[in-house]
Amino acid sequence: MKNFGSKENMGLGQRDTKRILIRFDLTSIPPDAIISSAELQLCLAEDYYFYEKRVIYVHKITGFWKDKEVTWNQSIEKRNWRAPGGDFDSELENAKSFIGRAYGWVSWDVTRTIKEWLEGKYVNFGFLLKEHNCENEAVWFLSSELEWESYRPKLVISYETEGICPEPTPEPVSPSIKVYPNPFKPSEGHTEITFTNLPSGASVKIFHIEGRIMATLEEEAGEAKWNVKDSEGNKVSSGFYLYRIESAKGNQTGKVVIIR
Repeated sequence: MKNFGSKENMGLGQRDTKRILIRFDLTSIPPDAIISSAELQLCLAEDYYFYEKRVIYVHKITGFWKDKEVTWNQSIEKRNWRAPGGDFDSELENAKSFIGRAYGWVSWDVTRTIKEWLEGKYVNFGFLLKEHNCENEAVWFLSSELEWESYRPKLVISYETEGICPEPTPEPVSPSIKVYPNPFKPSEGHTEITFTNLPSGASVKIFHIEGRIMATLEEEAGEAKWNVKDSEGNKVSSGFYLYRIESAKGNQTGKVVIIR
């Protein structure tokens, strides 16, 4: 009976007791758009190692729901789903298999459903992700409530419209900021992570995925170096960490991956 719509992460699996519901607004897509591809992209909330095969399925939802009201039993407050856990089309949209190490972005091809929604064959109630009765712990992804916008769920659609030519992308005015080595692997002799091409006076803040600041670096001669330790001098564990580069020219975010 509990709603998790305000959480920064979302889980699924655990003997199919957790599922993910997600919907994107498609009104910005032109009515004459010719869809060539569409991908649902979610970012894993941590670094995983799957010792046995895990499969996550995507289905299209078949009923209305509200993200701040939906629960396992109810689509909105005081209105039950037809079946607990959410109403969805039993026909599989796509599936993603995991085995071994997994981190960062995961994608599912949802081209067929996006075309059907835009053609008006079905109503866009979003996607439901589930795992079939797996005994292992849940798999967690980052949600749309995450402060870091660049790691929120994405629906990447490629399309064309007749008579419209995209404007060329301008060349960058200054060299782009680079971060290396990424991923960071001590087993390959890596000892620090370097941020280069930084604007003058920039600072670099390293965050744990839960939002804690791990380290703050200051630009010197266009660079900043992180010894991959937290503010207390302890080595940080494997996983991926977010960084934010702050300067008078604006902010830039990204991630670094640590593999020990």
